[in-house]
Amino acid sequence: MIIETMRSINLTYVLLLFVFTLLLPGCQTVSTGENVNAVERAKTEAPFPNKEPEKYQTEIWQTSSRGVEKFFVARDGAKWRIDSAYGAPNQVTTLHTDKDYVLDSASKIYAEYPTSHGFDEREGMVAEMSLGLLNGTERAIFEKLGTESGITKYRMAADAGSNLDTLIYFDEKAGIPVKKEIFKTDGGQRTLDSSVELSGFKTEVEPAMFTLPNDYRKASIEEMKKVLSGIQ
Repeated sequence: MIIETMRSINLTYVLLLFVFTLLLPGCQTVSTGENVNAVERAKTEAPFPNKEPEKYQTEIWQTSSRGVEKFFVARDGAKWRIDSAYGAPNQVTTLHTDKDYVLDSASKIYAEYPTSHGFDEREGMVAEMSLGLLNGTERAIFEKLGTESGITKYRMAADAGSNLDTLIYFDEKAGIPVKKEIFKTDGGQRTLDSSVELSGFKTEVEPAMFTLPNDYRKASIEEMKKVLSGIQ
């Protein structure tokens, strides 16, 4: 499982933020079952494409009161890699090429993992790290707010009566959403609660992204588990 191995991904935190809700315009409360059903019927899939490209690389930045968490994703068809704690000494990499590998930057070791070990669900992992910005499947009510400098802004409402307000920014040239902001409304005050954005997105990927570093030592799965769990 991701929780057991990629130590910088707090999946509990990610999954909590993955519930995108906001107060529907003109609807302060939901007092009847009919209103709830009407909201459910009005929900649709996103009116813009959000599926990750076949070939791309990008950093994913999560920002909240805890600070900024950085991830990195690179994909070229069936080959891909995902880095957690990107750029930090404790960076951990999941690499899928001819085989599946996990690399630990701090100890400079890598381990070969069998298929279906919990690391190979790339699509779901990207959705979790990007809080549904990429590969999101949640149905909601979307409102187009306008386009400026090639960026189209949408308001996203998943439930009525929530104090959360979600905005999504879609890059018309890149053809993908590049930023999501989640605001919290309390007592008439609206503050930014958290956000996620893509940084350095491009559709060219260096082949070296999918190779094992020469200075890394091969380790057993058991050794890797101990290293990632902090047991030395």
